[in-house]
Amino acid sequence: MKILLWKPGVYDMTRGELPTIGLAIMATAAIEAGHEAVVADHHFSPPEEEFIEKAIIKLIDEHQPDILGISAVSYEWTMPRVQHALDIAHARGIEVWVGGPQAVAYNDILEKDERLSKIVIGEADGRFNEILNAETKVVHLGRSPVFNRPTFTALIDHGEIITYPFFVSRGCHYNCTFCAATKVFGNRWRARELSDELWAELDAIAVNHPKCKTLSIIDDAFTQDMDHAKEFLREYIKRDYPYQVSVFNVRADYLDEEILALLKETGVETLAVGIESADPEVFRMLRKGETLEKIAEAIVMIQKAGLTPWLNMVIGLPGDTVESHRRSLDWIMQFEQPRIIQWNIFSPFRGTMAYDYFVKSGDIEDGYTPPFWGRYEKLPDDGMFDAEGFTREEKSLAQLEAFLKCNVPIIILSDSKVRKLCKENNMWDTYQEWRKNAPIRKFLENTVPNKVDKGQESISFDEYDTLMAEFSNQDELPTDPFVYKTVSP
Repeated sequence: MKILLWKPGVYDMTRGELPTIGLAIMATAAIEAGHEAVVADHHFSPPEEEFIEKAIIKLIDEHQPDILGISAVSYEWTMPRVQHALDIAHARGIEVWVGGPQAVAYNDILEKDERLSKIVIGEADGRFNEILNAETKVVHLGRSPVFNRPTFTALIDHGEIITYPFFVSRGCHYNCTFCAATKVFGNRWRARELSDELWAELDAIAVNHPKCKTLSIIDDAFTQDMDHAKEFLREYIKRDYPYQVSVFNVRADYLDEEILALLKETGVETLAVGIESADPEVFRMLRKGETLEKIAEAIVMIQKAGLTPWLNMVIGLPGDTVESHRRSLDWIMQFEQPRIIQWNIFSPFRGTMAYDYFVKSGDIEDGYTPPFWGRYEKLPDDGMFDAEGFTREEKSLAQLEAFLKCNVPIIILSDSKVRKLCKENNMWDTYQEWRKNAPIRKFLENTVPNKVDKGQESISFDEYDTLMAEFSNQDELPTDPFVYKTVSP
């Protein structure tokens, strides 16, 4: 059989850079079962914007698959091109399988869609024929007993991989109320055996993906077992791999000086720590199983180790209000540079306790699909949905205030929108302080060109040149929000 595996793709900080590992693992399962597999990852390798609607149809025409497998998050599923692809596949008699977060969260709704053949929940490692022969439309696989090596060579444009995603473990034994990861990968942590097979996968990167520069450890809880993580890092260093390591996230209560030193030796520069909210009551409702005091100690420890803490904060969680957000903002402001702070607006994942909280309160209806968020050139976000005690507009302005006070430079990409909102909402002085203190010039010179080149921002290089010209002298502060002509949001 011919299997075409497709990721529709969205705009975010990994677009054009990080290939989808789940599709590559499914490709392994298909190939080991005796089938042909091709991976079309339009997140990693996005088509030109003017051809994006037709790209998947062109692939179907070219490969004539027996099965079209789609990995999607919820807002991808709502895209017109995804629905059009389903119509085309159904009309041609092509089986359609759906996996990923959309299948996990909305399988009861997807089951009613006659265009779909299988809704796959769980880990597909070594289980292709099990899915193929399943008598039920919704296939609950659960945890796989094996870790398949992903077949990235089945990926179109695999020679362009510069960042290689890698599992050292899967799962997380915590069950935070807001977290989608434990719904997708389960809340039982499993270590990958540090065997010859694991090291052979890393050895093959140089052969199969010669442009690769970074190894991205994408575990949900890489340091859950500190001894296992340290053993991996020591052996990685001993083998002298040329790839700079990055780690998606760690828990603050699973760090010590030794592991931070090992991470630094592998080239890790930033280390992401999920805080979400520093308001005591909102934090308590998250059920993270750690304390704010322990998080604060870890942030200082990370800085002392010569790494930059990347602090992930969320606005609009259960129990959050304008006042509790301000307390969270005040708490986070205690940490000096170096630090990076990311402020997101909460997007509820169906099946989590946080999602159920907002359904029960009447703020959203069951089946609610979050809209797309996170386009940097459109910040601040629209607030997602109105909640009791925290309206959509209030959440949007709270995000804007947090970015400004924390001197986050990324909002320069939507500067005209930001200046207008600041003038209208009595934040002009805050904007002026941000313009003086945020590392805007460094961001424009070092970060934005790469984002534009990878398609992570929908601004052209001409618009980028205009930004550089307008903000070449950061000391020239605007006295009015409408003085400068900047990129329109």
